[in-house]
Amino acid sequence: MEFNLFKMEYDWYEGDHEEILLGKEVERDDFEKDLIAAKEFAISLIGKEIKEGDHLGKGYHVDCLPEYYGQIIWFLINKKGYMEISYDSDISYSVDDNNSNKIEVTRFKKTIDSKEL
Repeated sequence: MEFNLFKMEYDWYEGDHEEILLGKEVERDDFEKDLIAAKEFAISLIGKEIKEGDHLGKGYHVDCLPEYYGQIIWFLINKKGYMEISYDSDISYSVDDNNSNKIEVTRFKKTIDSKEL
């Protein structure tokens, strides 16, 4: 079995956007079963006050998309053993031999050059 990555995200009408990469050695079908369990967990919390130390440890009523999302992610990480994965899309590494026997590894970093016009 391979280690797989799964991207979770939400867009909220107030303009909020959040995304996360979760990883685990699990097949997609099993991830989807875990995701359904996480969704059911979040549904069970709708309208309930979360007391200090419970679940996310925040004192609020679970009743909006960012909170549902947070509870689903919390469940997948803390109850199902998924890992949060960081990915820096601005850096990549290239391996090349340039048609010789010398192996080269090069790091590429995207940069933004801004200039007011």
